[in-house]
Amino acid sequence: MAKQQHEKKKFLDRFEELCMPMATFFGTEPHFLALRDGVVSALPFTFVGGIAFLIYKCPWQEGYATGVGFFDAFMNAWFQMSTNFKDICYAPYGATLGIISIFICFTVAYSLAEHYKKNAVNFAVCATSIYLLIASPVISSAMSIAYLGSVGILVACLVALGSVEIMRISIEKGWTIHMPPSVPQVIENTFSTIFPYVYALILFYALSVISQLAFGKLLPELWQYIFTLITVAVENPVAVTVLTAFENLLFSFGIHPTTVVGPLLDPLQLVTLTANAEAFAAGTALNALPHVYTQSFWAYYSCIGGAGSTLALCAMCVKSKSKQLSAVGKVAIVPSLFNINEPVIFGLPIFLNPILVIPFMLAPSANILLGWLCTSLGLVNHSFLFLTSTTPTVLGAFISTLDWRSCLLVVVMFAIDWVIYYPFFKIYEKRCIEQENGEAAELEASAHASA
Repeated sequence: MAKQQHEKKKFLDRFEELCMPMATFFGTEPHFLALRDGVVSALPFTFVGGIAFLIYKCPWQEGYATGVGFFDAFMNAWFQMSTNFKDICYAPYGATLGIISIFICFTVAYSLAEHYKKNAVNFAVCATSIYLLIASPVISSAMSIAYLGSVGILVACLVALGSVEIMRISIEKGWTIHMPPSVPQVIENTFSTIFPYVYALILFYALSVISQLAFGKLLPELWQYIFTLITVAVENPVAVTVLTAFENLLFSFGIHPTTVVGPLLDPLQLVTLTANAEAFAAGTALNALPHVYTQSFWAYYSCIGGAGSTLALCAMCVKSKSKQLSAVGKVAIVPSLFNINEPVIFGLPIFLNPILVIPFMLAPSANILLGWLCTSLGLVNHSFLFLTSTTPTVLGAFISTLDWRSCLLVVVMFAIDWVIYYPFFKIYEKRCIEQENGEAAELEASAHASA
């Protein structure tokens, strides 16, 4: 036992030696710190939005029945409620995750401006207004929110960082309005940001106009379009695995999965699911249906806990010795059971985190390969039904295949995900604990100095 513990520690130490230099850079560079702090600040919106989305998208369909009376009655009541009050149930989601890029733009700009010891509120408000101008310009007295959600996060971050830098440089170079010393500081701060704000606005709006004239697209739309130009045949395990890993890599940089590889994979998933259902209706055995990769295969095997198969990571966080990770885990674990993992993605965060991005790519890839192998060998049935992506994976896997062995397969995948995430999680946990201890020591020293 002691030898195993020693080997485990030795492996983690070696792994840490490889990862820590890069992690240290990303953990001290002001722009990445601003991105981290800004995204983490949006955690309340991701939690409320995730719960609201679960209520809005009931993991049930009319006519389904398990035979368990009270459960069927509850789920049918939930389904009817989410159907009859669709707009009311959607509103909290639309006001949080639906426009989350606005909040992230504000918080990222605020964090970076605060680092530079500038007027953070003024800088953040200016950056947010610029983002709204290029992402959702008012046309015919109406604003579109199409690019104010998660699909616009990366552009929002770039606008926040760029605007703050332009405004900071402008002020430091003196390219601004100077007020007499007798003017109150609040007024001084307001007037000093006018010209720098105009400079930043002109630059980003010019880029937006060029994008619209040259490509007919707003900047966030152009950014998404660039990553949809993938024209490779995908119905094979290698292509699906590579595309999924690539998709999750991009997701860690703010490109939402549904808008990158989604336009290629989503139609394929729907076509193959329909073909399997038709084949089953025609009498084909469930273990001999024509397609392995379907909408259900993707939702219930490669997304255990959401994109990146993060349920195992959430479970680790719950018992973490780090106060930050433990708090995030306790908030994120319930939504993750329903494959809603924005709280853990933006709460840890996985977003722009070089340590956790690696298992975020590897875990779903391993699940796809294992699921493909087991399905191809007839160890589990092919899938032919789909509930919703918010259906808990064990339940979704069972209903979609009508095979209890698929539940066991999900459990095995969860265990594999745990093994993949564990070494990366321990490295990140160690960094968080060291940071928390350092902050505690600083507070204690400050308290003693005050006394």
